[in-house]
Amino acid sequence: MTSMRRILILQLMALAAIATPMLIHLSSAAQMDSQMDGVPASYDIGDGPTSIAVVDLNGDQRAEIVVINRHTNSFSVLMNNGSGAFALKSKNATGLLPIAIASGDFNKDGKPDIVVANSGSDTVSVFLGKGDGNLTRRADYHTGAVPCAVAIGDLNRDRNLDLVVVNRYGNSVSVLLGHGDATFSAKTDYSTGRLPNSIAVSDVEPDGRPDLLVTSCFDRNVSLLSGNGDGTFRPATRYARARTSCGFVVGALDGDARPVLVEPHRYGYLISIQLGRDGDRPAARRDYLAGKGPRSVVADDFNGDGVADMAVANAGHLPGESGSVFILIGKRNGGFEPKNSYVTGSASYSIAAGDLNGDGKLDLIVLNSSYDFGGTVSLLFGNGDGTFGGRLDCPTGGYLIWVSFGEDASGKSSRDVVWPGKPPEK
Repeated sequence: MTSMRRILILQLMALAAIATPMLIHLSSAAQMDSQMDGVPASYDIGDGPTSIAVVDLNGDQRAEIVVINRHTNSFSVLMNNGSGAFALKSKNATGLLPIAIASGDFNKDGKPDIVVANSGSDTVSVFLGKGDGNLTRRADYHTGAVPCAVAIGDLNRDRNLDLVVVNRYGNSVSVLLGHGDATFSAKTDYSTGRLPNSIAVSDVEPDGRPDLLVTSCFDRNVSLLSGNGDGTFRPATRYARARTSCGFVVGALDGDARPVLVEPHRYGYLISIQLGRDGDRPAARRDYLAGKGPRSVVADDFNGDGVADMAVANAGHLPGESGSVFILIGKRNGGFEPKNSYVTGSASYSIAAGDLNGDGKLDLIVLNSSYDFGGTVSLLFGNGDGTFGGRLDCPTGGYLIWVSFGEDASGKSSRDVVWPGKPPEK
């Protein structure tokens, strides 16, 4: 292996407020019976969910769920009671049409903060965490045209977190350098391919200097902006060919923190896994079934073997069609083995991982945006071996929700509970 790190590129290709906070536990059907006398209230946290984040906002070692609500220009915080149950904590106003979210400690006080990209107002909004689940009023910073993704990293190696924002219609990324006190410098823009839509910060080369990797749907490539180590970057060059590049994440491939790029294609069935260039040698490709209409992927170790696995969220192709999650178990040779698939809500767009019920096993949180003003958040509880048990769906805007118990790999469940949610306000 040369000095150039291996990059794993995954491509997806087409083939032929509740008034009274409600806590829902998933530990057993008997406990559910005791909590569902009558018609339960829904999580009325907003319409048009577009992205989720999992972060411990109150320092109790339990992950909270933060959901962006595009149609209500807000994000909602669901607090975790430690047993896989949640209650609405707050709604927080953002800029217009929020679309992406990330978390980091921007003022170095040990409390997680939140940043949201607002595609309708060409800004990012920064919220400071108070350490109890509440956040301060936002501070807005200008970006390029139609920001659609945001990443966090120390770009100039001053130990302060900086922001990088992808500007879809600006054909650029905006770099905002942090001062360590939760304030940021004015943006500096760098050109990318046409219609960029996703970004990752990683020392790709590697030379100790953070670099930027950006996907471009129109150009179908992954661009590399090599870092100078001072928060500035060299002009973009093509790093890898991506036939249907639509997004990615960075994670560990085999326990040594190598970057993992994940590029979903909205009408695909397969994911193509490609090890990035090893010097000048061409990369190999492997194809895996990943479900209908994959939209996003999360990389983490779901079976505890020290090798990163993949969970792919699939939206389906048609309105009303059930979404799904496909699990791919990682191997030490860089390959993956398909494990199981699980039915989720309609139009599963975004996925995150975290330990929601304090059992030391990773769970999955899937955002189902629906094709209208409804939406749900699906919680899939991990068994620690790469499989997942019961599913809990919480509505974000209305229509119907369901709770499933004992769901197996075929999607069958021993018991379902269905109730109507609150219709969205016009």
